This record gives sequence, C-alpha cells and structure tokens, in this order.
Amino acid sequence: MWFKNARIYRLELSEEIKNYFKDEELLEKTVSEKAYRPCMAQEVSTLGFAPIFGKSAKAFTFSNAHNHFFKIVEENKLLPASVIKNELDEEIENKEIALKRELRKNEKQALKTAVVNKLLAQAFSARRELLICVNSEKGYVAVSVSSAKRAERAIAMLREAFSTFPAKCFQPRCVVEDRMTSWISNNDLPNVFTLGNDATLKSTDDEGGTVKVSKEDLSSDEIAVHINAGKVITDLQLIFEDTVMCVLSSDLTVKRMRPLDQFLEKNLPEKSDDAVADMAAHLCLQGEVLTSLIDSISEIFDCE
Repeated sequence: MWFKNARIYRLELSEEIKNYFKDEELLEKTVSEKAYRPCMAQEVSTLGFAPIFGKSAKAFTFSNAHNHFFKIVEENKLLPASVIKNELDEEIENKEIALKRELRKNEKQALKTAVVNKLLAQAFSARRELLICVNSEKGYVAVSVSSAKRAERAIAMLREAFSTFPAKCFQPRCVVEDRMTSWISNNDLPNVFTLGNDATLKSTDDEGGTVKVSKEDLSSDEIAVHINAGKVITDLQLIFEDTVMCVLSSDLTVKRMRPLDQFLEKNLPEKSDDAVADMAAHLCLQGEVLTSLIDSISEIFDCE
C-alpha cells in the first residue's frame, strides 16, 4: 500500500475545507456518501470512494496528524471503437438489404446508439484503485498516479464530495528542466537528493531527439556531451534523504517511487497478525515521507 507515483497539487485551505479535516466523523460521512458502485448495464464508467483498508474494514478515511488518506476505485467498460464499428457496419448492411435502400444519417445514428447500448451490457469491466493523501496543515494533495487525466478525475471526485475543493497543480517559478540539467552540468545537486542512475534527456529543438539512459553514471562525460549538444533533462532518478528512490519529471510528477529497504527496516514496525494495523503503519510512514518530499520540491523549485 505504497504510493508508486504522485501527482502533486496545492490546496487552498479555506475555513470550510479546514472544518472537514478537523472533524473525523464529518470527513467520514462526506466521503462515504460518494461511495464507489459498479457500472450499470448502460454505463461506460463509474468512480467513487472505497474503504481505505479494503472490504474487511468499513472506514473510508484514515487520518494521522495532518495527513488524511482516501481510496478511489474507478471502473471502465472495455469497448474498443473497432468492435463498435464492426458490429455497426454489419447492422447497417443488414438493414439496408432488408429495406432495399441506403439508411439516412439519423437512422445510422439511432442504430449506432442501439449497438453501443447492446455491447455495453455485454462488455467486460476493468477496475483500478488509487490513493489520495491530503495534508490539511500545509495544503498538499498527492494522487498516486502519473497520469494527469486520472489525477484530475480524482480531484473532481473530491470536489464533488466536498462541494468545493480548490486544488491546483504546483506552479514552479523556474524552468524545471533547466534547473535539473544544471544539477548535473554544474555538479550542484540539492543536499536532500542523491543522484540515481536513470534519466531522460530531450532536445530543445523540435527536430531533435530524446535519449533515455538507464543504470548509467549521470555525471559521466557521455551525459555531458548530450547536455552540451543542447539537450535538457526531463526525467531524473533521485534518492530523497535516504528514504525513497524516485524519478522526478519536468512537470513535478514523482514517478517510480520505491522506499529503500534500510529505511523500512529502521522505521516500519514488524509485520503483525493485524492486516489493518500493518496497512495503517505504512500510510503513516508514507504521509511523513510525502510531506517532507513535497516540502523540498516546493522550496527547490519555488512553487506557488
């Protein structure tokens, strides 16, 4: 139950929002009223909150100090456009043979609606889960996905639940790619980070290429050649304060987060017979790490 990715938002902490997070009963009630439900026969997708520790525990929220966690389940019907087209083409052909004429535009549209409805009722569904962490003191929100579209759907779900949820993506006051590139070219990495071995370098020229390096010494002459040729770093693997390894992207998305073994051994309680307590311990630790990491990102890139 660890954030593997995190898209970061800043939340405007109005009194209305603060009141939700001060009252655990109100928070639980507010979220549970927007609970996930499976897709109905004619629905393409659904989205909603689910019990944070799974079906064995009923709580929809978990709070530790100022960190509050939620789980969202999203379900999508798998209905490829090619399947619709093939079925529709066959229906149109059969109809035109029966009527001995070409179908009009509105007739084809009506037929398409009928075909989609029929296929939706038969379609398989895919369910995915994501976690959200809200720090109600600092106004940070982390959504455990790298996809901007999925993260925005999760934020929209929070807005629906809370009536208002004024969150916006972090806005750096610098060019992130240039700053990350300078860390390598000037050997000037911030103290909270240790350099990893993976990176993506992209040309600033529209006709230029992209270079992805893995398990390489990023301070080597080979990397310097790419930078001197005009490429900038858009993804950089880093180790944060000997706690987690991650890849920081130029849009400030944190990807491929993985806690270091020695950090878990030192800070995570031994596994017990209580699965819920074990998951809660993981969340508590993640909340501390995420808050500290977002603090550093905000300061280093002068975010608003």
